[in-house]
Amino acid sequence: MKFHFSVINLWCTKNLVDLEFTVWQILSKKGTGTKKKVPVPFFDIKFFEDPLSKKVEYLIINTCWFLSSSRDEAEETIKYYDDLWKKIILMWCYIPVRDDDFLKGLKNLYKIIPVEKSESTVDEIFWDTKIIKSKIQDFKEWKLDNYLKNLERLNSDKKAFVWSWNMPRFPFNSPYSYEFVKIAEWCDNRCSFCIIPKIRWNQTSRPIDDIIDEIKNLVNLWVKEIEIISQDTTRYWSDLYWDVKLFELLEEIEKIDLDFRFRLFYLYPDVLTLKHLEKLKNFKKFIPYFDLPVQHINPKILKRMGRFYDDKHIFALFDFIKSEFKDAFLHTNFIVWFPWEWKKEFQDLLDFAKKYEFDSVSMFGYHDEKLAWSSKLDQKVDDKIIAKRVKKMSLILNKIYDKKEQNRIWKEFIGYVYDFDDKNVHIRWEYKAPELDELDIVSLENIIEWKVEIGEKVRYTLK
Repeated sequence: MKFHFSVINLWCTKNLVDLEFTVWQILSKKGTGTKKKVPVPFFDIKFFEDPLSKKVEYLIINTCWFLSSSRDEAEETIKYYDDLWKKIILMWCYIPVRDDDFLKGLKNLYKIIPVEKSESTVDEIFWDTKIIKSKIQDFKEWKLDNYLKNLERLNSDKKAFVWSWNMPRFPFNSPYSYEFVKIAEWCDNRCSFCIIPKIRWNQTSRPIDDIIDEIKNLVNLWVKEIEIISQDTTRYWSDLYWDVKLFELLEEIEKIDLDFRFRLFYLYPDVLTLKHLEKLKNFKKFIPYFDLPVQHINPKILKRMGRFYDDKHIFALFDFIKSEFKDAFLHTNFIVWFPWEWKKEFQDLLDFAKKYEFDSVSMFGYHDEKLAWSSKLDQKVDDKIIAKRVKKMSLILNKIYDKKEQNRIWKEFIGYVYDFDDKNVHIRWEYKAPELDELDIVSLENIIEWKVEIGEKVRYTLK
């Protein structure tokens, strides 16, 4: 029996890492050490990059749940490939918040693999498929609140599953010279708007030696950029000894005698200090890309969000970065129209955006998430006000972005080739983050040196 498959990862880079490990496990026909014996009736296992290929019979769709828009995207994607008669293997985060009627209406749903089965994903894929319809019925009977409360009761002290560095992964992004490395799994925070700890359990930090070995392996595969991620990178190691050891880890990464650089994502400000930022100045491999997801700037809103910092702390961090890192690239997240965000609170956020002129902002609209504490808050913003605020914030951010792009004209940059044709080259400037920030589109005549090949470094000018 053949298992010709492809994969789609929706939204989350943290889930992408899990998917890379899963693909390799499938290709090597290995389970993940569970008690089950894995019956592998498939003797012809092949992976195809293009999920639309006619040769693809099975399609793994790795889903996201974090926003209503992400759930909509998941359902649109699932329905599209279901109509193409691909056998759908549905994985992870969408499942707890799924639409049961939607799942029952699919013609080719082959497998449902919820988050709690992530440790045995490969075992589940190759297990008996005859019970799929009964699984759907079981899910229907388990409404979201019962499902999550049961998980919370059974797994209140459970740590998230961690892949080991010596379990190979299928490095999808290595041709583009970067790969994501997770230093910890999931989260101990209890933000009022989020239910991640209910779905993905408590934080589990990986050992430093394990991370170092994985980075060495990836760099030896010609990866030039290591993108360090976790749900809350700043809190690395806090689940083990109630102390953070992110910068001890970075010191060990800095010692690796190989040619690469690293970027940090998800530096939440809660436990980030000026002394931490001072240490970053000494790391030669560090790309000065500062991803600090502040969510808001008004102290009252931050408190309601369950964030443990205020506007003074945030100002101090960004002031230090702006003064000490000349080439700093600033990225942050805003959650707008959170309950009680009235005219003054929103104006504080606008002023904050204008003051620091961020290079990139991910703006999310607040929505009630069932079982999140914030859904019970009163004084929510109505839709008419929301539409006006979205437009106003977007205009301000776009004006900042346009100004920054104008200042880049006629200057030289170094970046990685993402794609090219007979006229133009699509380049990711080395200061911009993969899969998050926009690419530069550069005419061939503006490439100054180095060969134009996917993943190669080039020097170029913008005109």
